[in-house]
Amino acid sequence: MQSIVSREFFDAVFEQAQPMYIARPDGTVIYVNEGYKEHFRPGTAQRVDDKILPSLSSDHLEFVHHVAESKETEIRQVSLRNGKEIEYFLSRHFPIFDDDNQLIAVGGSFINSTRQVNAEVKLKQEKRRFLDITRAASDWIWETDAEGRLTFVSDRVVQAVGLPPMLLKGKKFSELGVFKPEKDGGNKAEHAIERHVPFRSVPLEIQDTSGDYKIFNISGVPVFNDKGRFTGYRGTSDDITARLLAEDEALSSKADLERAINEITKKNIQLEMTAKKALESAKAKNTFLANMSHELRTPLNAIIGFAEVIGLETFGPISEKYREYVGDILNSGKHLLSLIEDILDIARIESDKIPIEIVSTPLKNMVADAYVLVQAHAKKKGLEMIGMRIDEEIILAVDPTRCLQILVNIIGNAVKFTPNGGKIGVEYEVIDDTFVDITVWDTGPGIAEEDQEKIFEAFKQAHEGVYSRGTDGVGLGLTLSLKLAKLMGGNITVQSSLSDGSRFKIRLPLAH
Repeated sequence: MQSIVSREFFDAVFEQAQPMYIARPDGTVIYVNEGYKEHFRPGTAQRVDDKILPSLSSDHLEFVHHVAESKETEIRQVSLRNGKEIEYFLSRHFPIFDDDNQLIAVGGSFINSTRQVNAEVKLKQEKRRFLDITRAASDWIWETDAEGRLTFVSDRVVQAVGLPPMLLKGKKFSELGVFKPEKDGGNKAEHAIERHVPFRSVPLEIQDTSGDYKIFNISGVPVFNDKGRFTGYRGTSDDITARLLAEDEALSSKADLERAINEITKKNIQLEMTAKKALESAKAKNTFLANMSHELRTPLNAIIGFAEVIGLETFGPISEKYREYVGDILNSGKHLLSLIEDILDIARIESDKIPIEIVSTPLKNMVADAYVLVQAHAKKKGLEMIGMRIDEEIILAVDPTRCLQILVNIIGNAVKFTPNGGKIGVEYEVIDDTFVDITVWDTGPGIAEEDQEKIFEAFKQAHEGVYSRGTDGVGLGLTLSLKLAKLMGGNITVQSSLSDGSRFKIRLPLAH
């Protein structure tokens, strides 16, 4: 080794240099400087020419063997962990030949490239972040030269227009599609490119490979070199086809909605006018009914009075036939008068003019009075009356006259529609110390389910046209009874079938 170069020369020149080593082709160390020892901390020391030298690390030995075999220089990037940090070195491993061109050694030098590597890593991260942001902000990015020809197009253009970037390079935007003109007929993008100024969100219509037209928002900024010379444009492109379609649909839906609102407004106005007319008609009807009922009661009372006088034979005897006729006149007059009273009461209820005076009233008195009024008809038909006597003190908060009217209507209907020899009963149950449910049941023919609601409507009838107060009634008894019950804070419901008779439940409030 002394023939190659003196050790003093190495000691004087290379101790302060970057880390380096010289080793024989078999890996035996000939020389390492202090920088190598400090950074790479070589392995077990070995004696070489009366000198104690460290051995190379395993990865450096691999470099030596590769160079000894190939006799060519190798440049490798190596890393070294120094505590929590990592240092990077650009290493050069080269062969050393003697004058006869025989390989006698392999040398290696290491240049600390940590700053450069870290800078490159940071640059890559920044570039990746920039690309990620760009991808997130746009569908594809582009660059042009000073002539406006595309020099770069990002890969995502394939998804947008169906063509790879290499087929788009060298083309101008005017060759790819058509810029949408402004309202005044001008083109913002072309004017900006001519003046080398930025432009933003200019629609460009492009036909893709499938024949579909897409619209892209093109935005660009001019690029100038260090000398201020214009070199082209850089920019982004966003596919706004779906958004424009959605906007068109939204505008169409808005127009449809506005038309619908106008139609609804017109309908509402018509409904208001119709409702107003209906209210006026109802008011006129109620007024008419009230006036007519009043006017009809006067002659009917006279007819009833004269019929009673004739029946009493006040002015002389009459024949049996005339007595029968007088009885028919009297009954018909009373029946007509009761119908007129019902019509008048319904008209008053609908006009909120019916008088209701709530007082404490014993339930047993109401049922007893109602029984007195219907018992004659019940006995005539041979009906068995059950539960008509109530001993328990139950006090109602009702209008006595209207409460009696309800009971007479409901019990009277039961008497009327129950066949001869049938049964009629009254039951009651106190509900939460607030109401009493009075149930009137019968063994009559019952009511079909489809008729159970309409029997409470005015002038609606069941049972072959009759389910009201008289055998030839017009369907007002139940209607009036339900309205009166609700006015007093109660209700009336029915449960019935065509085989088991009917059960009318009258709910009335209790007095406290």
